[in-house]
Amino acid sequence: MQVRIKPTKANKSQQIIILKFPLPLIALISVTLLMSGFALPCFSGSAYITNQGDNTVSVIDTDSNRIIETVKVGLAPVGVVVSAINQRAYISNVDGQSISVIDTIKNQLVNTYPIKGSPVGLLLSPNNKTLYVADWTEDVIYQIDAITMKIQSKIKNGKAPAGMAISPDGKRLYVANRDSDDVSIIDTNTQQISQRISVGKHPFGLAINRSGSELYVVNVISNNVSVLNTTNLKIQTIKVGEHPYCITPSKNGQLLFVTNTQDDSVSVIDLAQKQSIATIKVGEVPEGISMEDKTGNIYIANWGSNQVSVLDSQTLKILTQIKTGDKSRAFGKFILESPSNKTILN
Repeated sequence: MQVRIKPTKANKSQQIIILKFPLPLIALISVTLLMSGFALPCFSGSAYITNQGDNTVSVIDTDSNRIIETVKVGLAPVGVVVSAINQRAYISNVDGQSISVIDTIKNQLVNTYPIKGSPVGLLLSPNNKTLYVADWTEDVIYQIDAITMKIQSKIKNGKAPAGMAISPDGKRLYVANRDSDDVSIIDTNTQQISQRISVGKHPFGLAINRSGSELYVVNVISNNVSVLNTTNLKIQTIKVGEHPYCITPSKNGQLLFVTNTQDDSVSVIDLAQKQSIATIKVGEVPEGISMEDKTGNIYIANWGSNQVSVLDSQTLKILTQIKTGDKSRAFGKFILESPSNKTILN
Protein backbone atom coordinates (compact mmCIF):
# COMPACT_ATOMS: atom_id res chain seq x y z
CA MET A 1 0.00 0.00 0.00
CA GLN A 2 1.19 3.53 -0.81
CA VAL A 3 0.11 6.65 1.08
CA ARG A 4 0.33 10.14 -0.44
CA ILE A 5 -0.75 13.40 1.16
CA LYS A 6 -1.75 16.43 -0.89
CA PRO A 7 -2.90 19.90 0.23
CA THR A 8 -6.24 21.11 -1.10
CA LYS A 9 -6.38 24.12 -3.41
CA ALA A 10 -8.84 25.94 -1.20
CA ASN A 11 -6.81 25.61 1.98
CA LYS A 12 -3.22 24.46 1.97
CA SER A 13 -3.45 23.58 5.64
CA GLN A 14 -6.10 21.01 4.84
CA GLN A 15 -4.90 17.75 3.37
CA ILE A 16 -6.27 14.82 1.41
CA ILE A 17 -4.89 11.38 2.13
CA ILE A 18 -4.73 9.16 -0.94
CA LEU A 19 -4.32 5.43 -0.48
CA LYS A 20 -3.18 3.18 -3.30
CA PHE A 21 -3.61 -0.57 -2.97
CA PRO A 22 -2.04 -3.33 -5.07
CA LEU A 23 -4.20 -5.12 -7.66
CA PRO A 24 -4.59 -8.45 -5.74
CA LEU A 25 -5.85 -6.63 -2.62
CA ILE A 26 -8.30 -4.52 -4.66
CA ALA A 27 -9.64 -7.63 -6.35
CA LEU A 28 -9.99 -9.44 -2.98
CA ILE A 29 -11.83 -6.51 -1.39
CA SER A 30 -14.13 -6.13 -4.42
CA VAL A 31 -15.07 -9.81 -4.56
CA THR A 32 -15.56 -9.99 -0.75
CA LEU A 33 -17.89 -6.98 -0.77
CA LEU A 34 -19.90 -8.33 -3.68
CA MET A 35 -20.28 -11.76 -2.07
CA SER A 36 -21.34 -10.12 1.20
CA GLY A 37 -24.13 -8.25 -0.53
CA PHE A 38 -22.51 -4.81 -0.41
CA ALA A 39 -22.71 -2.55 -3.45
CA LEU A 40 -19.46 -1.07 -4.67
CA PRO A 41 -19.45 2.71 -5.23
CA CYS A 42 -20.26 3.71 -8.80
CA PHE A 43 -18.06 6.26 -10.53
CA SER A 44 -17.79 7.35 -14.12
CA GLY A 45 -14.96 5.61 -15.84
CA SER A 46 -13.59 5.16 -19.32
CA ALA A 47 -14.91 3.97 -22.67
CA TYR A 48 -12.59 1.74 -24.70
CA ILE A 49 -13.37 2.15 -28.41
CA THR A 50 -11.82 -0.27 -30.90
CA ASN A 51 -10.78 1.37 -34.17
CA GLN A 52 -10.59 -1.36 -36.80
CA GLY A 53 -9.07 0.87 -39.49
CA ASP A 54 -5.97 2.04 -37.64
CA ASN A 55 -5.38 -0.82 -35.15
CA THR A 56 -5.92 1.31 -32.07
CA VAL A 57 -8.19 1.74 -29.07
CA SER A 58 -9.40 5.24 -28.17
CA VAL A 59 -9.85 5.71 -24.42
CA ILE A 60 -12.57 8.22 -23.55
CA ASP A 61 -12.95 9.74 -20.07
CA THR A 62 -16.71 9.60 -19.53
CA ASP A 63 -16.64 12.55 -17.10
CA SER A 64 -15.21 14.97 -19.64
CA ASN A 65 -16.12 13.01 -22.81
CA ARG A 66 -12.61 13.56 -24.14
CA ILE A 67 -9.98 11.19 -25.50
CA ILE A 68 -7.35 10.67 -22.82
CA GLU A 69 -5.25 7.99 -24.52
CA THR A 70 -4.83 6.07 -27.77
CA VAL A 71 -3.44 2.55 -27.41
CA LYS A 72 -1.92 0.58 -30.28
CA VAL A 73 -3.17 -3.02 -30.36
CA GLY A 74 -3.31 -5.88 -32.88
CA LEU A 75 -4.52 -5.95 -36.48
CA ALA A 76 -8.17 -4.93 -37.03
CA PRO A 77 -9.51 -4.70 -33.46
CA VAL A 78 -13.27 -5.30 -33.21
CA GLY A 79 -14.50 -6.79 -29.93
CA VAL A 80 -14.00 -5.42 -26.45
CA VAL A 81 -14.89 -6.25 -22.87
CA VAL A 82 -13.67 -4.50 -19.71
CA SER A 83 -13.14 -5.57 -16.11
CA ALA A 84 -12.96 -3.28 -13.08
CA ILE A 85 -11.80 -6.13 -10.83
CA ASN A 86 -9.03 -7.26 -13.20
CA GLN A 87 -8.24 -3.65 -14.23
CA ARG A 88 -8.07 -4.83 -17.81
CA ALA A 89 -9.65 -4.18 -21.20
CA TYR A 90 -9.63 -7.18 -23.52
CA ILE A 91 -9.58 -6.55 -27.29
CA SER A 92 -10.20 -9.04 -30.13
CA ASN A 93 -8.08 -8.47 -33.24
CA VAL A 94 -9.99 -10.22 -36.00
CA ASP A 95 -7.33 -10.02 -38.73
CA GLY A 96 -4.41 -10.29 -36.31
CA GLN A 97 -5.81 -13.56 -34.89
CA SER A 98 -5.07 -12.37 -31.38
CA ILE A 99 -6.34 -10.87 -28.13
CA SER A 100 -4.73 -7.68 -26.82
CA VAL A 101 -4.91 -6.84 -23.11
CA ILE A 102 -4.79 -3.23 -21.86
CA ASP A 103 -3.96 -2.16 -18.31
CA THR A 104 -6.85 0.21 -17.50
CA ILE A 105 -4.94 2.01 -14.74
CA LYS A 106 -2.00 2.97 -16.94
CA ASN A 107 -3.95 2.70 -20.24
CA GLN A 108 -1.03 0.82 -21.73
CA LEU A 109 -0.81 -2.43 -23.68
CA VAL A 110 0.12 -5.37 -21.43
CA ASN A 111 0.49 -8.00 -24.14
CA THR A 112 -1.07 -9.47 -27.26
CA TYR A 113 -1.86 -13.20 -27.26
CA PRO A 114 -2.21 -15.27 -30.45
CA ILE A 115 -5.38 -17.28 -30.99
CA LYS A 116 -6.37 -19.52 -33.87
CA GLY A 117 -9.04 -18.26 -36.24
CA SER A 118 -10.83 -14.89 -36.18
CA PRO A 119 -11.86 -13.74 -32.70
CA VAL A 120 -14.80 -11.32 -32.67
CA GLY A 121 -17.12 -11.36 -29.62
CA LEU A 122 -15.73 -11.16 -26.09
CA LEU A 123 -17.41 -11.69 -22.71
CA LEU A 124 -16.36 -12.09 -19.09
CA SER A 125 -17.94 -14.44 -16.58
CA PRO A 126 -19.70 -12.69 -13.65
CA ASN A 127 -16.74 -13.43 -11.35
CA ASN A 128 -14.32 -11.97 -13.95
CA LYS A 129 -12.19 -15.10 -13.90
CA THR A 130 -13.07 -16.46 -17.35
CA LEU A 131 -12.85 -14.72 -20.71
CA TYR A 132 -15.10 -16.15 -23.43
CA VAL A 133 -13.99 -15.58 -27.03
CA ALA A 134 -16.27 -16.21 -30.02
CA ASP A 135 -14.20 -17.36 -32.98
CA TRP A 136 -15.90 -16.27 -36.20
CA THR A 137 -14.20 -18.69 -38.61
CA GLU A 138 -13.49 -21.71 -36.40
CA ASP A 139 -17.09 -21.81 -35.06
CA VAL A 140 -15.94 -22.28 -31.49
CA ILE A 141 -16.08 -20.49 -28.15
CA TYR A 142 -12.76 -20.35 -26.35
CA GLN A 143 -12.74 -20.36 -22.56
CA ILE A 144 -9.63 -18.51 -21.37
CA ASP A 145 -8.26 -17.72 -17.92
CA ALA A 146 -8.69 -13.93 -17.73
CA ILE A 147 -5.49 -13.46 -15.68
CA THR A 148 -3.00 -15.89 -17.22
CA MET A 149 -4.66 -15.74 -20.69
CA LYS A 150 -4.19 -19.48 -21.08
CA ILE A 151 -6.83 -21.34 -23.09
CA GLN A 152 -8.72 -23.70 -20.77
CA SER A 153 -11.09 -25.27 -23.29
CA LYS A 154 -12.99 -24.69 -26.50
CA ILE A 155 -16.66 -25.37 -27.17
CA LYS A 156 -17.92 -26.31 -30.64
CA ASN A 157 -20.71 -23.95 -31.59
CA GLY A 158 -23.00 -22.84 -34.43
CA LYS A 159 -21.77 -21.06 -37.54
CA ALA A 160 -20.06 -17.67 -37.26
CA PRO A 161 -20.58 -17.01 -33.53
CA ALA A 162 -20.58 -13.29 -32.70
CA GLY A 163 -22.26 -11.63 -29.72
CA MET A 164 -22.52 -13.29 -26.31
CA ALA A 165 -24.36 -12.79 -23.02
CA ILE A 166 -24.33 -14.71 -19.76
CA SER A 167 -26.84 -15.33 -17.00
CA PRO A 168 -26.22 -13.45 -13.72
CA ASP A 169 -25.27 -16.70 -11.98
CA GLY A 170 -22.83 -17.56 -14.77
CA LYS A 171 -24.44 -20.93 -15.47
CA ARG A 172 -25.79 -20.24 -18.96
CA LEU A 173 -23.84 -18.68 -21.81
CA TYR A 174 -25.83 -17.37 -24.78
CA VAL A 175 -24.18 -17.09 -28.22
CA ALA A 176 -25.57 -15.51 -31.39
CA ASN A 177 -24.68 -17.66 -34.40
CA ARG A 178 -24.94 -15.38 -37.40
CA ASP A 179 -24.83 -17.95 -40.16
CA SER A 180 -26.97 -20.53 -38.33
CA ASP A 181 -29.74 -18.01 -37.57
CA ASP A 182 -29.97 -19.19 -33.99
CA VAL A 183 -28.77 -18.71 -30.42
CA SER A 184 -26.84 -21.41 -28.58
CA ILE A 185 -27.44 -21.91 -24.86
CA ILE A 186 -24.31 -23.38 -23.33
CA ASP A 187 -24.15 -24.99 -19.89
CA THR A 188 -20.93 -23.49 -18.50
CA ASN A 189 -20.44 -26.38 -16.07
CA THR A 190 -20.59 -29.16 -18.65
CA GLN A 191 -19.36 -26.85 -21.48
CA GLN A 192 -21.96 -28.38 -23.74
CA ILE A 193 -24.74 -26.81 -25.80
CA SER A 194 -28.01 -27.58 -24.01
CA GLN A 195 -30.29 -25.94 -26.59
CA ARG A 196 -30.31 -23.97 -29.82
CA ILE A 197 -33.11 -21.47 -30.37
CA SER A 198 -34.04 -20.24 -33.85
CA VAL A 199 -34.35 -16.46 -34.10
CA GLY A 200 -34.29 -14.00 -37.02
CA LYS A 201 -31.93 -13.80 -39.97
CA HIS A 202 -28.26 -13.24 -39.05
CA PRO A 203 -28.33 -12.65 -35.27
CA PHE A 204 -25.33 -10.63 -34.14
CA GLY A 205 -25.52 -8.43 -31.01
CA LEU A 206 -26.87 -9.78 -27.71
CA ALA A 207 -27.80 -8.30 -24.34
CA ILE A 208 -29.48 -9.66 -21.23
CA ASN A 209 -31.46 -7.86 -18.53
CA ARG A 210 -30.19 -7.58 -14.95
CA SER A 211 -32.36 -10.41 -13.64
CA GLY A 212 -31.47 -12.70 -16.53
CA SER A 213 -35.15 -13.27 -17.37
CA GLU A 214 -34.94 -11.81 -20.91
CA LEU A 215 -32.36 -12.09 -23.66
CA TYR A 216 -32.32 -9.54 -26.48
CA VAL A 217 -31.11 -10.69 -29.92
CA VAL A 218 -30.39 -8.28 -32.80
CA ASN A 219 -31.22 -9.84 -36.19
CA VAL A 220 -29.27 -7.98 -38.87
CA ILE A 221 -31.08 -9.06 -42.03
CA SER A 222 -34.55 -9.36 -40.49
CA ASN A 223 -34.36 -5.78 -39.18
CA ASN A 224 -35.77 -6.75 -35.81
CA VAL A 225 -34.99 -7.75 -32.23
CA SER A 226 -35.99 -11.10 -30.74
CA VAL A 227 -36.95 -10.93 -27.06
CA LEU A 228 -36.38 -14.38 -25.59
CA ASN A 229 -37.94 -15.37 -22.28
CA THR A 230 -35.11 -17.40 -20.76
CA THR A 231 -37.49 -19.52 -18.66
CA ASN A 232 -40.07 -20.72 -21.19
CA LEU A 233 -37.96 -19.85 -24.27
CA LYS A 234 -40.86 -18.05 -25.95
CA ILE A 235 -39.96 -15.22 -28.35
CA GLN A 236 -41.50 -11.85 -29.13
CA THR A 237 -40.25 -9.85 -32.14
CA ILE A 238 -39.85 -6.07 -32.33
CA LYS A 239 -39.25 -4.19 -35.58
CA VAL A 240 -36.33 -1.71 -35.64
CA GLY A 241 -34.31 0.16 -38.29
CA GLU A 242 -32.30 -0.94 -41.29
CA HIS A 243 -29.53 -3.49 -40.71
CA PRO A 244 -29.43 -3.38 -36.87
CA TYR A 245 -26.25 -4.49 -35.16
CA CYS A 246 -25.83 -4.06 -31.41
CA ILE A 247 -28.03 -3.43 -28.36
CA THR A 248 -27.95 -2.20 -24.77
CA PRO A 249 -30.63 -1.82 -22.08
CA SER A 250 -31.18 1.51 -20.32
CA LYS A 251 -30.08 2.00 -16.72
CA ASN A 252 -33.60 1.40 -15.38
CA GLY A 253 -34.12 -1.57 -17.68
CA GLN A 254 -37.26 -0.09 -19.23
CA LEU A 255 -35.78 0.74 -22.64
CA LEU A 256 -33.54 -0.87 -25.23
CA PHE A 257 -31.24 1.05 -27.56
CA VAL A 258 -30.37 -0.59 -30.91
CA THR A 259 -27.87 0.64 -33.50
CA ASN A 260 -29.09 0.61 -37.12
CA THR A 261 -26.06 0.61 -39.40
CA GLN A 262 -27.71 1.39 -42.73
CA ASP A 263 -29.86 4.33 -41.70
CA ASP A 264 -27.40 5.95 -39.26
CA SER A 265 -29.75 5.77 -36.31
CA VAL A 266 -30.57 4.25 -32.95
CA SER A 267 -33.99 2.70 -32.30
CA VAL A 268 -35.45 3.12 -28.81
CA ILE A 269 -37.64 0.23 -27.66
CA ASP A 270 -40.13 0.44 -24.79
CA LEU A 271 -40.02 -3.01 -23.19
CA ALA A 272 -43.43 -2.67 -21.53
CA GLN A 273 -45.04 -1.96 -24.92
CA LYS A 274 -42.66 -4.26 -26.79
CA GLN A 275 -42.33 -1.73 -29.61
CA SER A 276 -40.02 0.97 -30.95
CA ILE A 277 -41.02 4.42 -29.66
CA ALA A 278 -38.31 6.63 -31.19
CA THR A 279 -35.58 6.73 -33.81
CA ILE A 280 -32.58 9.00 -33.19
CA LYS A 281 -30.08 10.06 -35.82
CA VAL A 282 -26.47 9.54 -34.74
CA GLY A 283 -23.21 9.27 -36.71
CA GLU A 284 -22.60 7.25 -39.86
CA VAL A 285 -22.85 3.44 -39.64
CA PRO A 286 -23.33 3.08 -35.86
CA GLU A 287 -22.22 -0.28 -34.50
CA GLY A 288 -21.13 -0.79 -30.86
CA ILE A 289 -23.30 0.63 -28.07
CA SER A 290 -22.98 0.68 -24.27
CA MET A 291 -24.63 2.36 -21.30
CA GLU A 292 -22.61 4.38 -18.76
CA ASP A 293 -24.02 3.43 -15.38
CA LYS A 294 -23.52 6.63 -13.38
CA THR A 295 -25.41 8.96 -15.74
CA GLY A 296 -27.32 6.41 -17.79
CA ASN A 297 -25.89 8.01 -20.94
CA ILE A 298 -25.64 5.83 -24.05
CA TYR A 299 -22.35 5.74 -26.01
CA ILE A 300 -22.49 4.77 -29.70
CA ALA A 301 -19.44 3.95 -31.85
CA ASN A 302 -19.93 5.17 -35.43
CA TRP A 303 -17.86 3.11 -37.89
CA GLY A 304 -18.51 5.37 -40.88
CA SER A 305 -17.87 8.79 -39.33
CA ASN A 306 -15.04 7.81 -36.94
CA GLN A 307 -16.70 9.18 -33.84
CA VAL A 308 -18.66 8.30 -30.72
CA SER A 309 -22.11 9.80 -30.14
CA VAL A 310 -23.20 10.38 -26.53
CA LEU A 311 -26.97 10.14 -26.06
CA ASP A 312 -28.97 11.27 -23.01
CA SER A 313 -31.18 8.25 -22.31
CA GLN A 314 -33.90 10.36 -20.66
CA THR A 315 -34.27 13.29 -23.08
CA LEU A 316 -33.17 11.16 -26.07
CA LYS A 317 -30.98 14.06 -27.23
CA ILE A 318 -27.41 13.83 -28.51
CA LEU A 319 -25.12 15.49 -25.96
CA THR A 320 -21.87 15.46 -27.92
CA GLN A 321 -19.87 13.77 -30.67
CA ILE A 322 -16.33 12.60 -29.86
CA LYS A 323 -13.78 12.15 -32.64
CA THR A 324 -12.06 8.77 -32.45
CA GLY A 325 -9.85 6.64 -34.68
CA ASP A 326 -10.55 5.09 -38.08
CA LYS A 327 -13.58 2.77 -38.35
CA SER A 328 -14.71 2.68 -34.72
CA ARG A 329 -16.60 -0.52 -33.86
CA ALA A 330 -16.48 -1.23 -30.10
CA PHE A 331 -18.39 -4.51 -30.28
CA GLY A 332 -19.11 -5.49 -26.68
CA LYS A 333 -19.28 -3.98 -23.21
CA PHE A 334 -16.76 -1.17 -23.58
CA ILE A 335 -17.42 1.17 -20.61
CA LEU A 336 -15.40 0.57 -17.45
CA GLU A 337 -17.46 1.41 -14.37
CA SER A 338 -14.93 1.81 -11.57
CA PRO A 339 -12.88 4.29 -9.59
CA SER A 340 -9.70 5.21 -11.46
CA ASN A 341 -6.32 6.27 -10.16
CA LYS A 342 -7.11 9.88 -11.00
CA THR A 343 -6.95 12.31 -8.08
CA ILE A 344 -9.70 14.94 -8.06
CA LEU A 345 -9.06 17.96 -5.88
CA ASN A 346 -11.71 20.58 -5.09
